[in-house]
Amino acid sequence: MFEALLERDMLRASGTTGVGLAPKILVVSNMYPTSDAPAFGKFVETQVEALRKLGCEQDVLVIQGRNRLTKYLSGIIAIRNRVRTGCYSHLHAYYGLCGFIAIFQNEVPVIVTFCGSDLNPGFAGRKRARFRSLVIIALGQLAALRARSCIVRSREMLSRLRWHKARERTRIITSGLDLHLFSPSSRIEARGRLGWNLQNPVVLFVCSDAALPAVKRPELAKAVMDEVRRARPEAELKIVAGRPQGELPDYYNAADLLLLTSANEGSPNVVKEALACNLPVVSTRVGDVPELLAGLKNCHVCPPDPGEISAKVIEVLASKERTDSRNRMSAYSLERTSVALLEVYRDVSSRLRTQPGLTSSMEGSVR
Repeated sequence: MFEALLERDMLRASGTTGVGLAPKILVVSNMYPTSDAPAFGKFVETQVEALRKLGCEQDVLVIQGRNRLTKYLSGIIAIRNRVRTGCYSHLHAYYGLCGFIAIFQNEVPVIVTFCGSDLNPGFAGRKRARFRSLVIIALGQLAALRARSCIVRSREMLSRLRWHKARERTRIITSGLDLHLFSPSSRIEARGRLGWNLQNPVVLFVCSDAALPAVKRPELAKAVMDEVRRARPEAELKIVAGRPQGELPDYYNAADLLLLTSANEGSPNVVKEALACNLPVVSTRVGDVPELLAGLKNCHVCPPDPGEISAKVIEVLASKERTDSRNRMSAYSLERTSVALLEVYRDVSSRLRTQPGLTSSMEGSVR
């Protein structure tokens, strides 16, 4: 039944009832997995593949802008060349900087998904970089003002959009969660596959970037564990960074708790993945984490204080119980996210058709 609903929404997104062109999207992102960094931007690839399976064509243009801002300048030209072919209905940019370089063309409507540090201040790339962060956010705000629609990950991020006009065109849609991949399984079997000791309690720290960016505050996690070991000297901190997504379910099922110590987040994927596996979470108050954890057994939100966080970690480890959170995660499934994105594409197309002065190439691409 759900597949039928997805097909219905896909047809609505094309502005048709089964006749005409489905949307064809040019995806522009500065985050996408590579052989050297298989976890970097995996959420973008996962969403692209899910939409492709629904028949929504997605071509991906990757901006290799990590510590190379000049790549964004050449990206402007690359985007203009792509959209001038006339074969795209929408341009979907992941990250504010990609949205900024996307607005230098008027051929197709732009949708910008803000991912976290493009609206949350203080950090840029892998370091704490206040000035660079301010520049990235300012350019993202300009992109939000020019974009036909925006997507953010949490209410906190929505509040950071400066322009009322931009906020009116913005929806909260988190990254889709693959509930087929992330599901509860035997703790003993998972530990056996990982070669972990079966007795020692394990606190898990997961990051998609092997370099452990400063915004994740790994030093706070280590300080927390120093406190935890005063009461539980056998407790272990396992840092899992930059691992392929397919390996992560074993870590979530083998661990006793996920620890998140970030300074800011949008809607952290690692929290949703852990909750899909019924793994308890102790986290700082960032993004939509308070909403995700509200009312869940053995899950806690804390201020960024090693003493307070460690007290909750010790409490969870002492209980030796999982949480019961998987059912809640159905609201964040990849299928629901895909339907929501198709609805955004449809809404943008609908609004464009009601506005005069469209170029013929744009009219053809969205009808």
